[in-house]
Amino acid sequence: MFGPLPKLRIVYFSSRPSGLTNVVAGALKEAGTELLLIVMTPGPPRRPTDAYKDVVENKLPGIDILVTSHIPRLEPMLRELKPDLIYVTGFPWRLPPDLLALPRLGSINTHPAALPKYRGPNPVFWPLMNGDTEIGLTIHRMDPEFDTGPILAQATMPIDPDWYIEDVGEHIVELVPLVIPKAFAAVLAGEPGTPQPTEGASYAPLTTEADRKLDWDRPAAHLRNQVRAWGMEGAVGQIGGREWIVRRARVVADGARKAGVGSLVDLGSQGKAVQTGDGLLLLEDAEPLHD
Repeated sequence: MFGPLPKLRIVYFSSRPSGLTNVVAGALKEAGTELLLIVMTPGPPRRPTDAYKDVVENKLPGIDILVTSHIPRLEPMLRELKPDLIYVTGFPWRLPPDLLALPRLGSINTHPAALPKYRGPNPVFWPLMNGDTEIGLTIHRMDPEFDTGPILAQATMPIDPDWYIEDVGEHIVELVPLVIPKAFAAVLAGEPGTPQPTEGASYAPLTTEADRKLDWDRPAAHLRNQVRAWGMEGAVGQIGGREWIVRRARVVADGARKAGVGSLVDLGSQGKAVQTGDGLLLLEDAEPLHD
């Protein structure tokens, strides 16, 4: 995935499923590093995750996994391993200062956004929801706050207007070879990184059920972005007095008003659409939630 790396002793923190965690772990080993341990977690109450079950079930040979939510205990536990570096991809607990300072080369995190934009737990959802045309990947030094440390490497790529959230997850890995070698070279050189600017900083919060609700009074393009952001999990809206789940949708080119807002419109061979505040949203994958 990213070519030869120095023989560093690494503890890898992750809360991602095996599809990502094992790819990164395997790539680190293949690149020449010594992967001492993978640390995973069921997560804090506000951000629970069961991804660790998938990683344990699909465990890579020769790699040990620690599953814990007792973060203050980690520093004395990991001290004996003498890591050179802590490397993180999406860990939902704040790591305490004594743990961040444990490795001789420090601790670094990979965040799927062009920091300082979209700090926080949901940086892939909100660019789609907001109709952004670009997404990024940043590796930064860690401090006690989430996603605020100095930047070591960063790259961006355009978001295809037809991508849904699942597509972004698949394509953003293309940026990994652009940032990993540069970040590791900076770490080895002892570079402190570039402080994040205050201008342009934003936060990507966890979603709520309110974020999932489709308000048909809004423009069709906005509603499609909302559907793209929820992907196969689906956004939900009322149509004709029934609750529908919408997983795929498209703005109809002919946006002339054909019915009352929120009404279902039959477009013949094209399928069915919903009248929005400024046009029609074609339902490409949608169904009533209840009979």
